[in-house]
Amino acid sequence: MAVMTRVRITALTHRGLVRDHNEDCVGWSGWAFNGEVTQPVSMEMEIAAPSVVVVCDGMGGHAAGETASRLAATLITAPGALGPATTQSVTALLQQVSDTINDVAVKDPALTGMGCTVVGAVLYPGGTALVFNVGDSRCYRVEGQYLAQLSVDHRDATSNGLTQALGGGGRIFLEPDFFECRLPSEPGLLLCSDGLDDYADPLEIEKQVLSAGSTLEMDLRDLALRGGGGDNVTIVSVNTAEERAVG
Repeated sequence: MAVMTRVRITALTHRGLVRDHNEDCVGWSGWAFNGEVTQPVSMEMEIAAPSVVVVCDGMGGHAAGETASRLAATLITAPGALGPATTQSVTALLQQVSDTINDVAVKDPALTGMGCTVVGAVLYPGGTALVFNVGDSRCYRVEGQYLAQLSVDHRDATSNGLTQALGGGGRIFLEPDFFECRLPSEPGLLLCSDGLDDYADPLEIEKQVLSAGSTLEMDLRDLALRGGGGDNVTIVSVNTAEERAVG
C-alpha cells in the first residue's frame, strides 16, 4: 500500500543589520524568492513526484550574488529538472547549473565571479528526503535531545575559504554531499544560510530548535540579529504535515 505525504514548508529571509541587500534566495518547484521576507511564509502540498526545496546564498557583490542565487534556485527546483532524482542526477544537475552561472557571468562584466552555495532536500512521495549541499549553507534536524548537522561544510581548514560553490568563475567538478532520511515531523529539516550559524551561538540554536515553538523561524533569525546580523540570514523548515495510506 502506498503512502501519501503532505509536506509543510515555512520560509523566512532577512538582509541582516549590516548589508543593504539580500543575496540569499529560497527556491521550491521552480518558484524562487529573495529580497525581504521578514514574516514566515508557509505552504503545504502533497508530494506526488520528487520535489526540491533549496536555500542558495549568493556571492560576488550586490547584483551578481542576487542573480546567481536566484538563477540557481530556479533551475535546481524546476519541475522535472532532476530526472530520476538520484544522487547521480542531482550531482549532474548541480554541475549543469554551476556551468550555466559561469556562462552567464562571462557575458556581463558586472556579474564576473558570481556564484552561490546551495543546501536543499529532494522530497519523495513515500515520505523520505535526500539532503544535499555544495558550500557552507547547512541542514539540521533534531536527533533525540540534540541538533544534528546533516550537511557538510565545504571550507578549507586553514583559510576557511569555500572549497566548492556553484559558479564563482571556477570550472571545477563538484562533489556534493548527500544524506538520506525520513522527512521528520515538526520542526523537520532546517535549511539555513551561513548568516545563522556565523552569528548565532550553536547552543542557542539547538535550544530554540528543541523547544520548537510556532515562531521558530523568527526566533532563529532574531538569534542571528542579536549576534550582530552581519550577513543575510535565511531559515526554511520542511516537515511532514500528514501521512496516510492510499490505494
